Amino acid sequence: MKRKILIVGGYGAVGSSIAERLMKVYPHQIIIAGRSFSKAQAKAEEFQNKVIPQQLDVNNLKDFSVLNEVELVIMCLDQQNTDFVEYCISKGISYIDISADYQNLQEIEKLHCLAEQNNSTVVLSVGLAPGITNLLAQYVVSQMQNVESIDIFVLLGLGEKHGDHAYRWTFDNVDSNYTLKIHDEEKTLKSFTQPLKTNLSGNRNFYLFNFSDQHVLLNTLDVTKVQTRMAFDVEWFTELTAFLRKLRITRLFRNKKVQDFAIQSFKNFPMGTDVFGVKVIAKDQNGNSKSVIVKGNNEGRITASVAAEIAVLVLDENLPKGVFHSHQLVKDIPVFLNKLKNYDSGFQLNL
Repeated sequence: MKRKILIVGGYGAVGSSIAERLMKVYPHQIIIAGRSFSKAQAKAEEFQNKVIPQQLDVNNLKDFSVLNEVELVIMCLDQQNTDFVEYCISKGISYIDISADYQNLQEIEKLHCLAEQNNSTVVLSVGLAPGITNLLAQYVVSQMQNVESIDIFVLLGLGEKHGDHAYRWTFDNVDSNYTLKIHDEEKTLKSFTQPLKTNLSGNRNFYLFNFSDQHVLLNTLDVTKVQTRMAFDVEWFTELTAFLRKLRITRLFRNKKVQDFAIQSFKNFPMGTDVFGVKVIAKDQNGNSKSVIVKGNNEGRITASVAAEIAVLVLDENLPKGVFHSHQLVKDIPVFLNKLKNYDSGFQLNL
């Protein structure tokens, strides 16, 4: 049986964390790849050569011979099209994508029949949001009857170190409008508006944000309303962002030069911590509610931990073939989430 795992973007922050976790389970079976072989090689040396470095450009379909021995691909980069995932599926290779971009996930969802035909399991919504948010929503729905609405609250630490692409995605979405189905009616929502206050590492306002989980959950769970809101650990910064949004000044955040300046400012003058938190509240038709919470530190590390555990599931369990989101495949969600404590003793789970 082919057992090698290819991590595309494997020398980046999240990709290398995934590799570090999986090389303990599958030693010398992990390939870390990207456009720079020297960076892949340097990371392999850092890991005492327990992983295999490779050069790979997913936008160049000329030579994918590296996939000949691969059973699973973990994609840590955002892509502009589905060419690479289609190629993997056509070879019967399973695939995990940690992307948070809903447009990208929608395009991959369309490959369900192709994955079924080629005996490939594709898993989306892997990480914190989407990922843990999806799992918690699925769990609360399983614990109640006639759930009508789900509110998801995501707390992110401003002190967390991200790649430039993650910063740009956040800046773009702070000033975005998006459509969401609410009680079977399409509505246009504005990001960083309509605050709701809840207690998650302190009582604070959370604002609408276009995370992909709410779109996916509306399509996969029997509920009529799902909304995801976000706040930063530095409360005044959250409120300032909402105020700038109200004044329409956040449109400047879409400018690349403004983004470049802001990214450097975050890197050079960090504020806040690397805390993260997720709270999910489900309400039924009678107004009864149930809430669940997870908290921890270092969003990138928890994303890597979720991806590693999903990879073990794909390789070691007889999962259905096709394209699925994580909450559709994890059977025992409390057990799965408790396994994340093996990677981070500070991970707190309150179900």
